[in-house]
Amino acid sequence: AAWTVARDGWLEFEAAANVTLDVPLTAGAKMLHDFRPGWTTERPISSNPPSWFVSPRRSFAEGVCWITFFVTMTLFLAYKGPGLRPLDLPRSGPRRVTFVDRLIGYSLIVSIVVVFWYKIVTKTMVYMLQPCHIVTMMLIYVCFCTDRRRASIVYAFFVHMNVGTLLALGFPDTSDYWRRNILPEFTIFNFFFLHYMLLIVPLWYEYQGTLHFRKGPYALFVGWMSLVFLHWVVLFPASIVFERNLNYMLSPPKGPLLLLGGRWFKTMQCLVTFPMLIIPGIIFPILIFFLKAIITSLSGVASTLRAPGGASSKAA
Repeated sequence: AAWTVARDGWLEFEAAANVTLDVPLTAGAKMLHDFRPGWTTERPISSNPPSWFVSPRRSFAEGVCWITFFVTMTLFLAYKGPGLRPLDLPRSGPRRVTFVDRLIGYSLIVSIVVVFWYKIVTKTMVYMLQPCHIVTMMLIYVCFCTDRRRASIVYAFFVHMNVGTLLALGFPDTSDYWRRNILPEFTIFNFFFLHYMLLIVPLWYEYQGTLHFRKGPYALFVGWMSLVFLHWVVLFPASIVFERNLNYMLSPPKGPLLLLGGRWFKTMQCLVTFPMLIIPGIIFPILIFFLKAIITSLSGVASTLRAPGGASSKAA
């Protein structure tokens, strides 16, 4: 019943807005349609080719509203609002880059170079703008950054923007690798290697205690702003300009997003992302607790076995 009331209310609002803003919406729709006149209105079977699954009129309205909102909020937070102060970031100072940091960093570089090579060969370089590739570059920077504050800032944004890794591993889409048939086994292995690294490395930093997941409503809001800003201000225009369905900003994949969101899937995706960002805040402490417990137990067992008169001596 609540869903029906909300849906009916939204449809009434949409109808009123269409009448009131008819002139600018019609002009914007014509501009987009004339820019890409050959696009079909049907949702493609795969993520591409691009289409006007969401009509040019609705795409223009959503784009103007969301881009205006996110740009305005970003400028307000940066110049009039609290900025990054509520995140309780450490002061600038030297940060020790360990052997493990370098090992992780170089492993990520090799993996992202493989991705880069694949995009060049397939002429899909624009897909390097995908969130998983952006957060990979952020994590590489963190691995080699020697300033404690700068590393903490980038890491704080990385953790919140990295929520897509859970979706990529939960619902992996490797069809493009098989379809293009360019070393599919190797490229698929690299896909999973990269995403598992994006999942595991933050746990390592949390366990180390050198970098921390920033908690609280403000950190959640800033993370959400960063992620959806990337989608609407960068990926949505780039999808139209380069004729690629970047991170499903033109048409949705099969699943809940299509069934529940329909033609409003982009706005729904934008709103649903916010509660999704709570997931790292729940999962991270639990995983860190078990990780520390396991390592402590193993260390205790190892110390017992090494100690004089330990288990091995008693057995003898």
